[in-house]
Amino acid sequence: MQVLKIDSQVKAFIRLEDGANVGLIQAEAGMLLIDTASSPADIRGLLSAVDARPEQVNQVVNTHFHTDHTWGNQLFDCPILAHRLCLERMRLSLQDEWSVAELHAYVTELEKTNPQKAEELRLLLQELRIKLPNQVFEQKAEAEIGILNYMVIHMGGHTPDSAIVWLPERGILFAADLIFQGRYPYLFDANIPDWIAALQRLIEYQAQVIIPGHGVRCSDADIAHLKNYLQETWDRAREHIRQGHTIEETVIDAAFPIFAPGKYEKLHQANIRYIYEQIASPPLGE
Repeated sequence: MQVLKIDSQVKAFIRLEDGANVGLIQAEAGMLLIDTASSPADIRGLLSAVDARPEQVNQVVNTHFHTDHTWGNQLFDCPILAHRLCLERMRLSLQDEWSVAELHAYVTELEKTNPQKAEELRLLLQELRIKLPNQVFEQKAEAEIGILNYMVIHMGGHTPDSAIVWLPERGILFAADLIFQGRYPYLFDANIPDWIAALQRLIEYQAQVIIPGHGVRCSDADIAHLKNYLQETWDRAREHIRQGHTIEETVIDAAFPIFAPGKYEKLHQANIRYIYEQIASPPLGE
């Protein structure tokens, strides 16, 4: 983990091997935390690295519902802000894949293939109390911490609830999982056309500093690289479907773009499958 000091008030925890990046804004009026990592232990460790404590945080933002952005929420008694769809999806998950029964069933299955990871997850679940956001917004929420203004803006794409945090006066963008830098993106809750459109919007921000959800500090070139990967994969999969090719014939096409060799490359064919299926069976309303 690297603590990236962006300026005197804004930091990013860059976690290449440990999970999603986290943002922290420190002002005399308090602290704003952008995402809460995968567990209470994770977020405690990050805060302690900058001599901060959970009780000093007076605002949390969850950029979307995925576990590596929300499962540290329980440490905080302050307002936790998220898009309305984030709250809805977290509530549904508690009845389904995040239920006690489902989580323990998953651990039992994981023990067969990865006992070490299974034990780590078992220990996490012993202290985990999933806490939901208690503030929601629709399109945009604007606020300030001290003299620093920030906006939380709904984008969609990576997930229906995906949001960014934008500091307009400083040109700092916390893009969350709309940007994966240096590793294959995770697509499996995504609407790909919406994601492509969201990436184009991010380029138009002309941000001076861009912190991705996964990867190191990046630039508009990284946004364009991801946008092109998604668009080219979408277009090529659509052409295979037009020609009547099966999904198995499609995924072995070597002409599909390579996003990040060696970094979660197992997602190469998995992402093609997901995009093929989304084109063949679009979500309701499309």
